[in-house]
Amino acid sequence: MKLKKLLLGTALTAGTVFAVGTTSANADEIHTIQQDDTLGKISKQYVGDKSLIDSIVEANDIKDKNMIYVGEELTIPTDGNGEQAPAPAQEAPVQEQQAPAQAEQPAAEEASSSNGGSTKDQFLAAGGTEEMWSTIVMPESGGNPNAVNPLGYQGLGQTKESWGTGSVEEQTKGMIEYGTSRYGSMAEAMSFRAQNNWW
Repeated sequence: MKLKKLLLGTALTAGTVFAVGTTSANADEIHTIQQDDTLGKISKQYVGDKSLIDSIVEANDIKDKNMIYVGEELTIPTDGNGEQAPAPAQEAPVQEQQAPAQAEQPAAEEASSSNGGSTKDQFLAAGGTEEMWSTIVMPESGGNPNAVNPLGYQGLGQTKESWGTGSVEEQTKGMIEYGTSRYGSMAEAMSFRAQNNWW
């Protein structure tokens, strides 16, 4: 089973920065990101085309325009009548590749959890290794145990197996069992992942 690489980026900052040239804070609209939203889809929803993407990026201080998070609220810089507010002075080209919206999670190595510390700490305590973390978990999910991509792959190892929605401990044990049964050992699973960018 191919496990799709999950793109994760820098989370949106908590504060909202308004785009240069917006008429006023009251004229802007707020959009709550839904599963499978992209900035292109959101722009089309408000102005009928993708021309609002760069203004949304600037208004919300988005570091990677291909990474947005389910549940996050975005300021949509319009003039209050659904018309596009003036665009920022510098516009960067938009990549056409659709990035999945992901449930917002803190960085896995820094996030603390009420059930045993950071995700990485829980993973290591459940039998995972540093090498598994760096060669499988981080490239697949960025360390997010709740990661889900549009194709339905989920969890730390990005799998469609039922354990992919379990606790960090269940996911870790499931990954070890999967890697051992499919590849003969976790060392072989990690080698395959490193060579093919999926496992």
